[in-house]
Amino acid sequence: MTHSLPPQGTLEALRAKFAQIHDPRQAGKVRHRIDEVLIIAFCSTLCDGESYLDMGDFAQSQLSWLQSFLPLKHGAPSHDVFRNVLMAIQPQALLEVLTGWCGDLEGRHIAIDGKALRGTHNAETGRHLVHLLRAWVDDYHLSAGQITCHEKSNEIEAIPRLLESLQLKGATVTIDAMGTQAHIAEQITGAGADYVLALKANHPTAHETVRKHFTEAERLDLSPSHHRKSVTLELSHGRCERREYTITEELDWYHKSWKWAGLQSVAQVRRQVQRSHDGPPLEEVHYFLCSFKADVERLAKLVRGHWSVENRCHWVLDVTFNEDHCQVRDRNAAHNLTILREMVITTLHRHPAKVSLRRKRKIATMDPAFRLQMLGLLHA
Repeated sequence: MTHSLPPQGTLEALRAKFAQIHDPRQAGKVRHRIDEVLIIAFCSTLCDGESYLDMGDFAQSQLSWLQSFLPLKHGAPSHDVFRNVLMAIQPQALLEVLTGWCGDLEGRHIAIDGKALRGTHNAETGRHLVHLLRAWVDDYHLSAGQITCHEKSNEIEAIPRLLESLQLKGATVTIDAMGTQAHIAEQITGAGADYVLALKANHPTAHETVRKHFTEAERLDLSPSHHRKSVTLELSHGRCERREYTITEELDWYHKSWKWAGLQSVAQVRRQVQRSHDGPPLEEVHYFLCSFKADVERLAKLVRGHWSVENRCHWVLDVTFNEDHCQVRDRNAAHNLTILREMVITTLHRHPAKVSLRRKRKIATMDPAFRLQMLGLLHA
């Protein structure tokens, strides 16, 4: 049987990067090179694979196709080979391949958010969940960085480590309330970046001061000249959503604003969602600390854009890749698998077909020609 050859430029570039990853296996016992194993693992994940067994089955069933661009002198690797390699290599090495696909961060929006890999929890052995923190850049459909929280710890200790790994100058960082800490604001501005930090009840005094300011202005029906406002309406999926953004850089009323390095404005976002013709709308009010002047359009774009990490990454990982059901409990392997999945996500997004990511994976499984198109879209 003859096969069309995969696009050698982009595929060879990826293979070369995989080949540079340190292989901790005993040299005399290695039958399948690390770049071969990782390329097959990537292709299996692209083609709807979810486990070591899927990788082994893919390697066996697609051996002739794989040998058109990989030596595979010893045939198809078994599922044990994939398990051993993904447990052995350090996630940071594989992560460097992913983050190498990310362009310059200047002018970009970096949304930082965490995700628990739920399948890593084991109550019988007392093994804790692997909690992963991402710096997501929606413009690129990938993470500029990732880091795992230490066991028995939380995101507060992990966020500074993640920020330290990024070239933040000229970027804007958004973080939910867990990361709204004075030392984190100082770290972001010290790196030459801006921030939008969610302000919630974990800072009760600051939250109450900001809430009271906006509430009082609304109660007295005031429209201070220093308040910038914008309202958006969106009709989608049978619901009407109204968002009212208000931002001010006049902070004389906030006597402890000095605690937040670089703080230049505070904002309120009122969100009303009408899901049916009957009953009152659901309403939420959120507050934010911002390190830039009162630019309401910029605020609206950043607040909406922050949830891209949930919608375009975490939700996709759970629904399209069944990540929460993955029972791999080894920390290294679990992290390496989620990095491979994210590499596949950005590759799927680059294909212009107007179908869901799930369907693209299904088509790649059945149609080698479509699969080759995908490989041609790999980042060089």
